[in-house]
Amino acid sequence: MTRQDAFPHRDYDLPEGVDRHIEAAPQSAYTDPAVLQAEMRAVFESDWVMVGRAGIIPEPGDYFTCLVGAKPVVVIRQQDGSIAAMGNFCLHRYARLLDGAGTAKRIVCPYHHWTYQMTGELMGVPDRKGFDEDTIKGRRLDPLACEVVLGFIYVSVRHDLPPVADRLKGLAPLIEAFDLGAYEDRVVQHEELWEGNWKLVIENFIESYHTTYTHPRSIGPTNPGHAAEFGPWGDPGFAIHSNSYRDEDIPETCIPALTEDEKRRFYVMSLFPNGLAALDPNFVWWMSLEPLGPGRANARWGLSFAPGRMAQPDADAFVRSICEVIGIATGEDKEMVVRVQDGAAFASTTPGLLHAPLDLNIQEFNAYLAAKIAETPAP
Repeated sequence: MTRQDAFPHRDYDLPEGVDRHIEAAPQSAYTDPAVLQAEMRAVFESDWVMVGRAGIIPEPGDYFTCLVGAKPVVVIRQQDGSIAAMGNFCLHRYARLLDGAGTAKRIVCPYHHWTYQMTGELMGVPDRKGFDEDTIKGRRLDPLACEVVLGFIYVSVRHDLPPVADRLKGLAPLIEAFDLGAYEDRVVQHEELWEGNWKLVIENFIESYHTTYTHPRSIGPTNPGHAAEFGPWGDPGFAIHSNSYRDEDIPETCIPALTEDEKRRFYVMSLFPNGLAALDPNFVWWMSLEPLGPGRANARWGLSFAPGRMAQPDADAFVRSICEVIGIATGEDKEMVVRVQDGAAFASTTPGLLHAPLDLNIQEFNAYLAAKIAETPAP
């Protein structure tokens, strides 16, 4: 499917085979610790996990820490420019090595000062004579699989998965004209607590039904729900639609390759399992979710901007204006996520109903989760 004909569904037209009766996940999906444990095992410990953007660690030694499921991980730019991910714990007594984000030419454990190279290789042990030299030699921090696709960093505790590019091969052609990998990563927030299940944050992001009603002070007027357009259906690696602009609000763009349709679209993508991206001709708003419990999640999110837009004289003012709008929109969304989490505590067994097509991507996301859990053996 080409860029030109990839978004045929408008005005409540549905993809072939999609019924208008679509049920939401049960309330227990957002409150039951056993459900979260199954997701941790089947998804976060068994699949690729999106953790951020490559541009937030631009120089050798730049790093940030994250969670892949419950596993503490450090992602660090190497001397050759590549990006590596490894377990964020010392090989001596397991102390967490690094916090937050920063720059480290070497990694020093704050507990007993065991020292590691950026590659994870152990290079220094105080009072070395107290250890068997043969058992220390060659040790290194646990390496994780790490790839960069479309500018996003993916990490997995498994090393036998197909490349991320394979799972996103259906998405890349749809947004190729934007050259998303070249967007400049100007803003990043590593820690933002959401008082709701991680899935609720994703579901909120990828449906257009709420936009008009939840976002009256931000994106609701310019990107109303009735203007949404829907793309390819049923891909196992992602879901996508456009929360399109009204004709009078189509932004000016510095990307000559875009078609007229692409200029008005605000692509909203769920990058399974935990990644989100909203792509406009001038910027992308991205988010990576880390579950902290059935009703809490950390969001690492940021704003990245098209190079052509950043070359304009008013670039700094434009960045500030987008930050302001996204800040308001995030506050509006966070309130609704809390409300859904609170409502799910009733523990009703009657499923909610999803809107077709404005909630359609939620069904795709839930289908991905169900498939992953079904194929993962019980412990």
